[in-house]
Amino acid sequence: MKRITPVFVTLALAMMVWSCGGSSTLDNTAAAVFLTVDISEYNPDIDICLQQTDITISSMEITSQAKNPGASLGAAQDVNLTRWVIKPYRTDGGATASPEWTYDTSGYVPADGSASLDNYRVYPLVYLGQVPLANLLPDNGGFDPETGNSAIRQSFDLQIFGQTVSGKSVATEPVSIDFNFFCLGQ
Repeated sequence: MKRITPVFVTLALAMMVWSCGGSSTLDNTAAAVFLTVDISEYNPDIDICLQQTDITISSMEITSQAKNPGASLGAAQDVNLTRWVIKPYRTDGGATASPEWTYDTSGYVPADGSASLDNYRVYPLVYLGQVPLANLLPDNGGFDPETGNSAIRQSFDLQIFGQTVSGKSVATEPVSIDFNFFCLGQ
């Protein structure tokens, strides 16, 4: 019994040290870089009755940074963007959110550099005619049955995935983009 206690204490201490080792989500990829997204300009108010095109972000910048600030990065750490994932969620108390959207795309971000994207589409027009946003159309009553409001507020979590030229996976942290959907132009 006396022998089991020191072994147990040693194991418990080892597990505690191991679990406190730090696990930033930016370190969850094997790439030497991480990507950040900065959305500097977009229209958060969407009149679904007047919207004629996909929802776009007017101005966005994707930046590549070294995980180790002192590291020297080369062309092998350049990132080819491959996929965007949009996960809508309600911010107005409603439970039903718009459908998730995955978009395979291409883009390029140099190591320790950035890429500027202008008028980049983040959500397809066709989804504006699906529940819950379809409830806002005059033919469907013009209000959200979950909240009783004539507008629906949602945030879109945008996450961008890619791969370095050397073949290592990399992804951004999800970035929330807030929208207010309504139908005034009938």
